[in-house]
Amino acid sequence: MLPPTSEPLDARAPQRDSRRAFLKTGLAIAGSLVLPLAFGEQVQAAEDGARFREINDWVRVDPDGRTIIGLSQAEVGQGVYTGLPQLLADEMDADWRQVSVEFVTGRDAYRIAAANEHPQQFVGASMSVTMFQQRLRIAGAQAREVFLAAGARRLNVRPTQCVTKTGRVIHPQTGRSIAYGELLADAAKLPLNPQPRLKAESARALIGQSLHKLDVPAKVSGAAVFGIDVKVPGMLAGAVKMAPTLNGKPLAVRNREAVRAMAGVVEIVQAKDAVIVVADTYWQAKTASDALDVQWDESTENSGKNSGKSSAAPADSATILAQRKAALMSTQAVVATRIGDAPAQFAAAGEMHGASRIVEADYHTPYIVHATMEPVNATVHVREHEIEVWGPIQGQDKVRWALGGLFKLLPEKVIVNTTFLGGSFGRKYVPDFVIHAAVASKAVGRPVKVIRSREDDIRHGFYRPGVSARMRAVLDAQGYPRALHLRVVGQSLYWSIKRDYFEKAGGWDETMLDGLYDLGYAVPDLLVDSVNVDQAIPVSFMRSVGSTSSIFFLESFVNELAHAARIDPLVYRRTLLRGDPLALRVLDRTAARANWSHKPAPGLYRGLAYSLYTGRGGAFTTYVALVAELRMVDGKAKLERMVCGIDCGQPINPMLIREMVEGGIGFALTNTFKSEITFKDGAVVQQNFADYPLLYLSQMPKIEVEIIDSDRTPQGCGEVALPPVAPAVAAALFEATGTRLRTMPLEQELV
Repeated sequence: MLPPTSEPLDARAPQRDSRRAFLKTGLAIAGSLVLPLAFGEQVQAAEDGARFREINDWVRVDPDGRTIIGLSQAEVGQGVYTGLPQLLADEMDADWRQVSVEFVTGRDAYRIAAANEHPQQFVGASMSVTMFQQRLRIAGAQAREVFLAAGARRLNVRPTQCVTKTGRVIHPQTGRSIAYGELLADAAKLPLNPQPRLKAESARALIGQSLHKLDVPAKVSGAAVFGIDVKVPGMLAGAVKMAPTLNGKPLAVRNREAVRAMAGVVEIVQAKDAVIVVADTYWQAKTASDALDVQWDESTENSGKNSGKSSAAPADSATILAQRKAALMSTQAVVATRIGDAPAQFAAAGEMHGASRIVEADYHTPYIVHATMEPVNATVHVREHEIEVWGPIQGQDKVRWALGGLFKLLPEKVIVNTTFLGGSFGRKYVPDFVIHAAVASKAVGRPVKVIRSREDDIRHGFYRPGVSARMRAVLDAQGYPRALHLRVVGQSLYWSIKRDYFEKAGGWDETMLDGLYDLGYAVPDLLVDSVNVDQAIPVSFMRSVGSTSSIFFLESFVNELAHAARIDPLVYRRTLLRGDPLALRVLDRTAARANWSHKPAPGLYRGLAYSLYTGRGGAFTTYVALVAELRMVDGKAKLERMVCGIDCGQPINPMLIREMVEGGIGFALTNTFKSEITFKDGAVVQQNFADYPLLYLSQMPKIEVEIIDSDRTPQGCGEVALPPVAPAVAAALFEATGTRLRTMPLEQELV
């Protein structure tokens, strides 16, 4: 990773006093879309933005009162296109009917230092609301204050005699009022207060309301611009051909001249890890790419530190699993957490009582891939002194650093235009696909849109590591854990791409041990350790990162312990969480919604799981509990209902929270029953959705979401519903079949 370009921004004073024009985005999203707003009205931003004047880094207003709110965070389906502007508009007292949204980039105000990343503009780790809610409220309050001051002056009264509401400054004593748009010229000249007074909770008009998503109508009508939709004057199309193996590199194109002569082909470009055919149209480029005869170097040489690749020789899936199973027995594990003396408890239990008080189980999860609906793509124009990028970019500064370093330019000479993202789940933070488009553009001297095929997107992705765990417990006389030894082994994500953090922690990876090293359950003696099993497999972050594995291990094991103790799983967890009132509240509310205290209907089986999701670097804490209900039909499982309780702090938009939980459960169910990447001879076996399938809509259960009111500040929500899904389903399947399923994907067919 190249060094950051700026210092982190003070969260309480994100704006600068200077009046800077909004950076021209190149792809004027807000100017090209008509977005339906509240009460069925529509507003369209001026295409050139000429009438709009900037108030601060986030707000522009025109004389008609129309307001453009800048959005620094990529919209990948998580709802920030509505939720974040909702925060600002509430503090500003803007007229929500006259609000539209524009992607913005390139300023310090849009950068965060979070999730163990250098200060940068990016989306990831469910950080958007947590990191930006204060900045946006300040920005809205700043705008409200300057309009209030300008309005009071125009009305010839004191600001304290006026109020603001729906885009107007009002003098209640006389009933006179004046619209923000009429005050624009004066307001834009006033200095900004770096610490404006924020609204009291009782004065909020938009925060907490289930406002409809602003981007949905444009996405339904086809007006929304995704990366794959981008059109730039003079643009060519590129198709990528990648090696049969994970780490192969092109040595030569044997039939270059023959392919070069094919219809529409402009150039054949050899990149470090691929060959790119550039043609007039994508179909011409793809046809020619398929015809290439490439000589590949399929050696396993490491491509460099923090590359996501290892110097270890690639193996097949059976060998990888065998290596992990051996690591479960290793005496070289690195300790992450040690409370009390768990080994002594195990030794004493074994000597005095045999194995009767010891419970042990092994669990396994596979490598999986993001498999976004929109494959990775980017359009890039490499000019003499600058580079312009259009596309589904999850990490804008990551792209600036990568292309700036590659082409010897300052990062600010790389212009990044963000489109909507057709799914990402972390994949579009890694800029490899942008580099391909840039290399192609440099070769032909024109803008080039490069689209990676679905097959290469799956076979050359950056994977979530597969890991294994051994969970061991010594039970006391009441059946509760006196001691726990929790071990996770496998390819470490941080070892592969964040070696400095891995080494700084002492040789263990917090993503492998999510929810384990910071265990929320009360256990007197606890030992948590891990073993890194190095692999030559490119890995990166994926939605919920390591929690999908670690919480499957932990919560499945807790359900096994409750069964061994003959204690109800809810009662068992309540006892272990007795010191955490927030955990108890989410458990109780979820159980009540699921009617847990009553015996289920005949043929209906239930399972329970709990998760305390801690944001990367301790940025937030979100409490989740989930009850899964299913029945068996001719030996297949029919998912009936999921009840999910969530405490993610103060809800900004409850509808967005429900949608995040519903979508997260669907995503997790695909992983639970279907997702698995396997390897043979150094290559990924799976190629497309035929052999890497998704959950069918008909297999989705009914989902009920119980949102717990909270006085905590807004916490993360985008990934938190995933971890408890698999263990809850596995517990329900055990109740139905009597078989413990300890390996994902679960070996159980769905109706």
